[in-house]
Amino acid sequence: MNPLAEQVNSAGRMTYERAASALFGDYSRVFVVRDSSGRYTEYAVNGDRTLSAVASGTDFYADLRHYAAREIWHEDRGRVLKMLDHERLSELLSEGCSVAVNYRITEGDGVLYHALKVTKGYGSDSGLVFFGVRRIGRHMRRYAAAAVNHELYSQIAGALARSYEVIYIVNVVTGSYMEYSASESYARLNVSRGGTDFFGDTQKNLKTDIFEADYRMMAQSMERETLLKNLDENGSVTLTYRLLLDGAPQFVTLTAIRQEDDPEQLIIAVANIDASKRRELAYREALGSALDLAHRDALTGAGSKYAYVQTESELDERIAKGGETAFAVAVCDINGLKRINDTEGHRSGDAFIRDACRMITAVFRKSRVFRVGGDEFAVLLLDKEYEKREALLAELKNMQETQKAAQLVTVACGMADFIQGNDCRVQDVFERADRAMYENKKLFRQ
Repeated sequence: MNPLAEQVNSAGRMTYERAASALFGDYSRVFVVRDSSGRYTEYAVNGDRTLSAVASGTDFYADLRHYAAREIWHEDRGRVLKMLDHERLSELLSEGCSVAVNYRITEGDGVLYHALKVTKGYGSDSGLVFFGVRRIGRHMRRYAAAAVNHELYSQIAGALARSYEVIYIVNVVTGSYMEYSASESYARLNVSRGGTDFFGDTQKNLKTDIFEADYRMMAQSMERETLLKNLDENGSVTLTYRLLLDGAPQFVTLTAIRQEDDPEQLIIAVANIDASKRRELAYREALGSALDLAHRDALTGAGSKYAYVQTESELDERIAKGGETAFAVAVCDINGLKRINDTEGHRSGDAFIRDACRMITAVFRKSRVFRVGGDEFAVLLLDKEYEKREALLAELKNMQETQKAAQLVTVACGMADFIQGNDCRVQDVFERADRAMYENKKLFRQ
């Protein structure tokens, strides 16, 4: 049984169901799926808000794939199927998450926008998965007044509301409110089950229950005038912040909307999104670290070959579009690296490469330097560095005489400019610079 329903009488349960309906919209189709077998029943929501079974099947996920191939717009199809993959979906639902996805279906020459919400059943219905579908843009109706199928409607509405830990029903005129909590953690917060001044009580509770870094934002956002103004302008308000639960900050999201059939009533619901938010943050951090590693050469800290290829591809696109493109490429090759590796070992060779990189970046201070081979570097000169490219090349070549006299690392270097109308890609410029580098290497040896 829904834990909220155990806390309130039948009138309270009716109020809760109205809140659930307000939060989860006007579902035109609801699918009830037995997760283990895939057997399902499809229910349609009638004009009087009653539910009637209209179809059934034995393999919901197979039928979903057929439906997607036939009806879902091609740009959304792969994303929807990936999100609703049976194994992936089961994993998310088992962690207590609900899943929501928006998509378009084809209709004639146009598309219709739809939203789907997936929630796992609980208690005696834990083997069921509920899929609610609605067309986006339709006004949400609030409550099924008809007694027919009322129990089934309540079951589905409650299942769809499961992701919300606490729901407030607030009268904006009087300030009176009721709170319904489905979680022990939320019940232990210093908030009352009801009161006569929601906005005043909220400001008091924020001081003790909100993570310090989020307090100012929440205090401003939850002021009565600010909240009502944002509701009038946007139709709904969503806030993500950290709430102190069991002594630790946890990410939650607050959703506030007006009750359509009674504009004086607000529905404010709080969902715990800590697990999914932390997965998202960890993924971003890992992705950022992985991209940083991929773009940087581990030995020298210069750009990697992968980063060079990406940059080359971006410039090739600009060239193909005929945009104004002025740049030069310098190619630098370390002299004598093989001798160092053979006589002193690869550790000394690595130090030799790092010394060469430091010398190149000391000259081309504001250009992107990439290590594109074991002993080869490429430099991309743009903007002001491009304008003074000849002076920079001369500075590097003069430095080689000093380095050679001191028996330090030296490099051979060649440079080439992009020629509009002649060069079709960056590789054309690189090859001319590479040939110039080998000519420089011969002269340096002589």
